[in-house]
Amino acid sequence: MVTAYDVAKRAGVSMGTVSRYITGNGYVGDASRAKIASAIEALGYIPNRAAASLTTKNTGLLGFVVSDLRNPFTAEIASSLSQHARMHGYGLVLSDSMNDPGISLEAIERMRAHGVDGLIVTPPESRSLNDALIAAAPTLPIVGIGLRTTPQVTDLVTSDTRAGAISAVEHLLELGHRRISYVGSSSMASGRYRGYEAALALAGLPTDPELVVVGELNRASGFAALEALLALSDPPTAIFAANDAVALGIIQAAHEHGVSVPGQISVVGYDDVDLAAHSVPPLTTVAQPLAAMGQAAVELLVSRLQGADRHRASEEVVLPVRLVIRGSTASHTQTSPLLRKGIR
Repeated sequence: MVTAYDVAKRAGVSMGTVSRYITGNGYVGDASRAKIASAIEALGYIPNRAAASLTTKNTGLLGFVVSDLRNPFTAEIASSLSQHARMHGYGLVLSDSMNDPGISLEAIERMRAHGVDGLIVTPPESRSLNDALIAAAPTLPIVGIGLRTTPQVTDLVTSDTRAGAISAVEHLLELGHRRISYVGSSSMASGRYRGYEAALALAGLPTDPELVVVGELNRASGFAALEALLALSDPPTAIFAANDAVALGIIQAAHEHGVSVPGQISVVGYDDVDLAAHSVPPLTTVAQPLAAMGQAAVELLVSRLQGADRHRASEEVVLPVRLVIRGSTASHTQTSPLLRKGIR
């Protein structure tokens, strides 16, 4: 049977260092972490977390309550979280809320009951979820990814969503588009809608309510949104979607209705998930640094769990975004007039 002593011997570190690595109780340098992780993998060592938690009160587990695991954005964030949690000696426990705030609350209580050392949460936002996170924050380190509590008492990792949305809409405006639709959600991605409004206002254009379609942030909702927009007497020539899943649904609907993207309508997404570069046509989108967001969330939790000042004021990490121009957008002068006459 492989023991912690065997791991220490192979890694060339002390038993105390291995113990701190396993329990997450105390500082371990990056070089030592790498050596211990390599030794554990080579020896197939499995720490007895249950026994360790009796004395350290730590389980070595981080909880992740996700909004919708079917969303490629969420899946890529989860992958990054798992990777960086493992690098710091933690395991990741995941629960999918399926965009239901009630399920999010149940998942948070279940994870607290099982003693996770820290918690990472993504939207959807709700008053009840906000209150639950505020109540848990004094005793449990929590990081929201794109989820801000009011008042802000948890750590936050986000990106400059408003600036990203503005860059997306400005790209369409520079291409000559003026009837630009927004397809998003009433409860999520509000910063992207505000950016859409701001970009139109800067161009001297009003926000046309009939061009704003609200639904879920998934492919089915994007598909339905395009069908609704095509039924307008004066359809848009371009669409800014609140995430890539919605944008991909729009492109799928366009294909099934014989509408060319970008020949008849331009589409911009948001997130730059892996699928975006491989859609037909490849999707123009606002890239969020998904791997960096997962890394930042884990590091915020670990700094509270292993740092001296666990109860310091909440921190906010805002990461930059960038517009990635691909094949789903084109100049308005190249747009066929067929769509502007209305397609059923």
